[in-house]
Amino acid sequence: MTKIEMTADDKKLTKHLFWRNMWLGFCMSYTRQQGVAWDWVHEKAYRKIYKDDDQFWEAMKRNMEFYNTTPNMNGLASGLAISMEQENAKAPKGTFDTAGISGMKIGLMGPLAGIGDTFFSGVWALIIMGIAISFAKTGNLVVAALPLLALIPNILVRWYGEKFGYKLGSQYIAKAVQNGVMTMFTKAASIVGVTVVGGMIATLVKVPVILKGKINGSELVLQKILDQILPGMLPLLLAVGCFVLLRKNVSPVKVLIGVVVLGFALTFLGITGA
Repeated sequence: MTKIEMTADDKKLTKHLFWRNMWLGFCMSYTRQQGVAWDWVHEKAYRKIYKDDDQFWEAMKRNMEFYNTTPNMNGLASGLAISMEQENAKAPKGTFDTAGISGMKIGLMGPLAGIGDTFFSGVWALIIMGIAISFAKTGNLVVAALPLLALIPNILVRWYGEKFGYKLGSQYIAKAVQNGVMTMFTKAASIVGVTVVGGMIATLVKVPVILKGKINGSELVLQKILDQILPGMLPLLLAVGCFVLLRKNVSPVKVLIGVVVLGFALTFLGITGA
């Protein structure tokens, strides 16, 4: 990547986003995870990019979607997203497909979380803890300074991730729109996003069927039969059902309550369970 000189406004913007991204994990919900926090982090940036109130609120509403990643790693996605929003504001109305922004966020959040959780919550935390225990055993007060040492890679990844993501977007997105690559990127990002969501359904949504019976003396296990037809069929049906209800403008809270009630009812009837 060729070096890009950032203007004073660019530096001020990335610095502002760096500090605001510190709070990404402090507003979580079952339906949107970090979606509301994402809007709070980027609210002033959107206001600067979109002078028109309608465009500003459209961006706020569009970005209040499901989003969840390791906060330490969010700078890359944040910088790229803001570069894309800037290009959207510059482009003639209707020529920039904002679906690419959502696709990029959804496509990156999984890999970024995988890297961030593994390093910060696993490898780095264990290294610092091992050093801290050895100092604590000897009564060495250096152990009190180790939490500050642990923050160093956290801060560096946040700072340079934001700057790199913004620079990367500034260099390539305008060119991508001009030569038509942006259309391909939008489709690719959407495919990756759908793949990530599909993977989340398969791994995180559980509908274990415990209902059993006997036919002609042979035990009939309903879960095995369902797995033979299509593994993960019930989680898929549940996810699709929720999606259909949301598309019909049913409140996410009502959908969530409905899933909880359905889970209790099926468990009480002995159909599902741990």
